[in-house]
Amino acid sequence: MMKMIGYLRAKGYSKTSFAVQKDNYAVKMYQKVGFEISAENEQEYIMICNLNN
Repeated sequence: MMKMIGYLRAKGYSKTSFAVQKDNYAVKMYQKVGFEISAENEQEYIMICNLNN
Protein backbone atom coordinates (compact mmCIF):
# COMPACT_ATOMS: atom_id res chain seq x y z
CA MET A 1 0.00 0.00 0.00
CA MET A 2 2.81 2.42 0.84
CA LYS A 3 4.47 1.71 -2.53
CA MET A 4 1.22 2.53 -4.30
CA ILE A 5 0.85 5.78 -2.35
CA GLY A 6 4.47 6.71 -3.14
CA TYR A 7 3.94 5.92 -6.83
CA LEU A 8 0.80 8.07 -7.02
CA ARG A 9 2.56 10.96 -5.24
CA ALA A 10 5.48 10.72 -7.66
CA LYS A 11 3.04 10.89 -10.59
CA GLY A 12 1.54 14.09 -9.18
CA TYR A 13 -1.80 12.82 -7.89
CA SER A 14 -3.25 14.72 -4.93
CA LYS A 15 -5.85 12.13 -3.83
CA THR A 16 -6.74 8.50 -4.33
CA SER A 17 -9.85 6.55 -3.42
CA PHE A 18 -11.44 3.13 -3.55
CA ALA A 19 -14.39 1.13 -2.27
CA VAL A 20 -13.86 -1.60 0.29
CA GLN A 21 -16.30 -4.09 1.81
CA LYS A 22 -17.22 -3.09 5.37
CA ASP A 23 -16.29 -6.51 6.72
CA ASN A 24 -12.82 -6.46 5.12
CA TYR A 25 -10.23 -6.86 7.88
CA ALA A 26 -7.90 -4.44 6.02
CA VAL A 27 -10.11 -1.37 6.67
CA LYS A 28 -8.09 -0.57 9.81
CA MET A 29 -4.81 -0.92 7.91
CA TYR A 30 -6.04 1.49 5.25
CA GLN A 31 -6.92 3.99 7.98
CA LYS A 32 -3.46 3.61 9.54
CA VAL A 33 -1.78 4.57 6.26
CA GLY A 34 -3.94 7.67 5.81
CA PHE A 35 -7.25 6.68 4.23
CA GLU A 36 -10.46 8.08 5.68
CA ILE A 37 -14.01 6.90 5.17
CA SER A 38 -15.76 9.56 3.12
CA ALA A 39 -19.04 7.76 2.33
CA GLU A 40 -20.69 4.42 2.77
CA ASN A 41 -23.60 2.29 1.67
CA GLU A 42 -24.99 -0.92 3.12
CA GLN A 43 -22.01 -3.01 2.01
CA GLU A 44 -19.03 -0.72 1.34
CA TYR A 45 -16.97 2.21 2.53
CA ILE A 46 -15.59 4.74 0.09
CA MET A 47 -12.11 5.59 1.37
CA ILE A 48 -10.03 8.59 0.32
CA CYS A 49 -6.39 9.43 0.98
CA ASN A 50 -4.99 12.95 0.62
CA LEU A 51 -1.57 12.39 -0.94
CA ASN A 52 -0.27 15.88 -0.18
CA ASN A 53 0.37 15.06 3.49
